[in-house]
Amino acid sequence: MPGIDSNPSSLDKDGLCLLSLDGGGVRGLSTLYVLQAMMKHINVERNEGGLHAVKPCEIFDLIGGTSTGGLIAIMLGRLEMDVSECIKAYITLSKEIFEKSAWFPLKRNLDVNDRFDSAALERCIRDIVKKNIGEGKNPDVELLNDGSKRNCKVFVTATRKEIATSTVRFRSFDSKRQAIPDSATICQAARATSAATTFFEPATVGDSQQKYADGGLGANNPIFEVWEEAKDIWSPNSDNLSKLVKCSVSIGTGHEKTTPIFDGPYKFMTKTLAAIATQTEKTAEQFHRQQSEMFKANRCFRFNVDHGLQEVGLEEYKKFATIMSATSVYLESEAVHTKLIQCAVNLMQKECVCIEDFS
Repeated sequence: MPGIDSNPSSLDKDGLCLLSLDGGGVRGLSTLYVLQAMMKHINVERNEGGLHAVKPCEIFDLIGGTSTGGLIAIMLGRLEMDVSECIKAYITLSKEIFEKSAWFPLKRNLDVNDRFDSAALERCIRDIVKKNIGEGKNPDVELLNDGSKRNCKVFVTATRKEIATSTVRFRSFDSKRQAIPDSATICQAARATSAATTFFEPATVGDSQQKYADGGLGANNPIFEVWEEAKDIWSPNSDNLSKLVKCSVSIGTGHEKTTPIFDGPYKFMTKTLAAIATQTEKTAEQFHRQQSEMFKANRCFRFNVDHGLQEVGLEEYKKFATIMSATSVYLESEAVHTKLIQCAVNLMQKECVCIEDFS
């Protein structure tokens, strides 16, 4: 089997590059700004080394995301969009779906009605897919996993409506872990992963007509899911994945409030959002402890705006300027700028993607 030699030069050229994207509503724009800055540095470094400019799908072997991070993962990996295209599409989508809302009308059983227009979300996703899927292809039937061997593999997380704690993954590739193959289209997978609970109606997916919501409750920071998928693909028979990983990048959507902001009938919802925020950071800390040596070796990176986004709600699309400003301040800080350069230097040396199992 083709593989990666143990010498550093081989790892630099052929080692696995993994990208994990958190969920976070409109704050996903911060994720894209971080990634844009990273890709700019990568391509500057590549240009100086006599190499051509690349898109994320040409650098990363696997991209995994949750909620809006899942939508971004599909745009970057399955639709092979560049970051600037994603930013434009993301801003348009956010304006379209979050502009009109009802203030959490309660049903008779005290459940909260969906706050935003699910049809608008579906329409925006379909427009993005149609524009980027390729001429002559139908966005309503094009599968996330169409059987093609793509260089960049993608998966997104969601939860089954009937079992909110059960995280499922929609993949652009075959998986031995998958007991029952799904037939999700790109649009259905994108809709499922971005169907935030209480914001949108659950998404109906595949021939089974199962209903799904986003994966924020179980894997808002999907870094462990990314590594689990990578192990299944490239190192199923050993625990040596870390030796094969050249660079692992995790990007958050900014620190947010971890305390409920409402009392009364809506407190349960804000408590859920606060719990997601807390768990997201706990996951990041746990992964950092587990892979501390790789962080020290500049082979693992976590980027997450630490100040300025706490007051930006998941749906507050009018705060785009705040998101950009807070992200810029974060990226321009000395420590983060240095870390971003280190990450870019690592990634720019990537020469090929790893399709085969080289365990």
